[in-house]
Amino acid sequence: MFAPRALDAPVFVHEADRDSVDGKLHVRASFSRRHNLDEDFEVIPTPGHTPGATAYLWDNSEHRFLFTGDTIYLVDGEWRAGLLESSDRTALLDSLLLIRELDFDVLVPWAATAGRPFVAHTDAAGTKKRIDALIDGIWRRSP
Repeated sequence: MFAPRALDAPVFVHEADRDSVDGKLHVRASFSRRHNLDEDFEVIPTPGHTPGATAYLWDNSEHRFLFTGDTIYLVDGEWRAGLLESSDRTALLDSLLLIRELDFDVLVPWAATAGRPFVAHTDAAGTKKRIDALIDGIWRRSP
């Protein structure tokens, strides 16, 4: 999103974002499905916040880090769902249900409150509780 035009690295994006990114950077390839790049790194499409939203799960043998972009972000350490007026609520709810079942212990969002931790340590029970609260919050908001 904020990459310099002179970026000297291959760019891979979700196919739903290809047209918007290809005008700014050369896109080498796009993807549409969940897949592994290596034994320790998984690409997981999580549409809803935006059509091409994607999470990345990295296992460094000590922790399992889930990079969520803006799909889930932190406000004063609390998990928040990235629901915009332009978001697809149904797709976001489906993506949250998917994230709820992933095995990770560190949430790494793209955004967090300035001066506060930018990661959240969790376990399976904590993740389920927090995701359930996000889902409830989305249901309570008027469409």
